[in-house]
Amino acid sequence: MLMCLSSPTPTEKWQSAVSGLTYPVRLWIPPGPPPAQGWPVVVVLDADTLFATFVEAIQRTSRRPEATGIAPAAVVGIACAPDAHSTGRERYRDYTFDPPAEEYMPGANEHGGDALLTFIVDQLLPELRDHWPLDGARQSLFGHSLAGYFVLNVLARRPGIFHTHVAISPSIWWNEQALREHMTRLTRRDIRLFIGVGEWEEHLAPWQSRAPDRKQSLARRRARRMISRASHMAATVSHLPGEPCVAFHVFPDEDHASVVLVALQRALRFMLAPSR
Repeated sequence: MLMCLSSPTPTEKWQSAVSGLTYPVRLWIPPGPPPAQGWPVVVVLDADTLFATFVEAIQRTSRRPEATGIAPAAVVGIACAPDAHSTGRERYRDYTFDPPAEEYMPGANEHGGDALLTFIVDQLLPELRDHWPLDGARQSLFGHSLAGYFVLNVLARRPGIFHTHVAISPSIWWNEQALREHMTRLTRRDIRLFIGVGEWEEHLAPWQSRAPDRKQSLARRRARRMISRASHMAATVSHLPGEPCVAFHVFPDEDHASVVLVALQRALRFMLAPSR
């Protein structure tokens, strides 16, 4: 069991009861007494690179919620389960639910999105709530790129588990048709979704104009249509039954790799607006 401190915990290994895979997990809880219902929770995917960034951002901005629009929250970081052969393709396995629709992706033979989703919502979060003051009604899920595609699938397949879903530069191109089929079945009225992309995700940024692989990169970006697909997905959810709360932002002067840090502050305000 994770030791709960007001500084980030060491990484713990959690074995999934469904898949047998072992996921690195970290937990941070704000100092001081929790709210009566417990702390809101931000679940961060790709925690090996993003967990510390989220902790630092929430620590800094939640000191003055009236000024920043961001209330304190606990952070749960989950990284992909390591591959025994260190293939670097763990994200294909953990964040996808179906084969890629068009592109050939070497190593994309396993699709364990369902297993990771079950581990998070049915095993990890309930056990954490049993031991720490966490609010199960105020859980947010954050993912970037292929993890953003996972976030959209979580919304479509297990609505109501998370209070807010944030998908930055979601890789909808992986299998847009399958995602849309699940998304159109949604009927909940309390959907909260934030989608963000960078301005240069369908073109080359100025600083990439002389890159050796610029032609291949441009062709790939045009085929994946990151901005238009994200915009269409936001519109799809906006028109679902009920009154969903959907925010879509194109962040100027940002690329696929740079947008996540710029979008972070806006996403935190969407997830953690102080209660009135």
